[in-house]
Amino acid sequence: MFKRFMEGLVFGGGFGISFITIWYVAAYLITPIFISDQFTTEIKSDISQEKIISESKQIQNNATPFHELEPEELVKQSSVIALAKYKQAPDGKYIAIITEFLKKEPGTKIYYEVGDEYKHSSYYPEKQKHYGNSLVLFFVGSPAQMRLSMSYTGERIGGLSDLPVKLLRQQCKKDNA
Repeated sequence: MFKRFMEGLVFGGGFGISFITIWYVAAYLITPIFISDQFTTEIKSDISQEKIISESKQIQNNATPFHELEPEELVKQSSVIALAKYKQAPDGKYIAIITEFLKKEPGTKIYYEVGDEYKHSSYYPEKQKHYGNSLVLFFVGSPAQMRLSMSYTGERIGGLSDLPVKLLRQQCKKDNA
C-alpha cells in the first residue's frame, strides 16, 4: 500500500513539473508572440487609417501630380523650362547640352547655363531603342529643381500630346508677360 502511495506521489510530482514547464514556455515564449502580432496589427490599421486620411486630403485639395498636369499648367508651375539637344561623344555616349531657356522666372536661381551638360539625361544608347534627339526640362522652385523631362524628335513633344515646340515657346512667352 505504501509502495502504491509512493508511485502515485512520484507520478503526481512528475505531472506537476510537466505542467509548470508547459506553463513557463507558454507564458514567456509563446504569449509575447501573440501580443506582438496583435500590436503589429493595431499599428498597421493605424498606418492604413493615416494613409486613407492623407489620400482623401489629396483628393480634397485636388492635388494632381506634376507629371500629370496639362501643358498649360506645367508652364505656369515651372520656374524654369529649358531645351537641350543630344550630341554624341567620341565614346558613344549621348550628352544632353542645354541649348535654350524658354522660361526663367526673375530671381530664380538655376545652376545651369546655355552650353552646360545636363548629366542626369546623358546616356549610353541600347540597341533597338529610340531616345529622341532633343529634350525639354521642367524645373520648379528656386534653386530650380528638375521635376520632369521628356525627350522628343523633330518639332513635336510626344509626351505633351504632340505639342509643337513652337507652341510651347509661345505659352512660355505668354506666361512670362
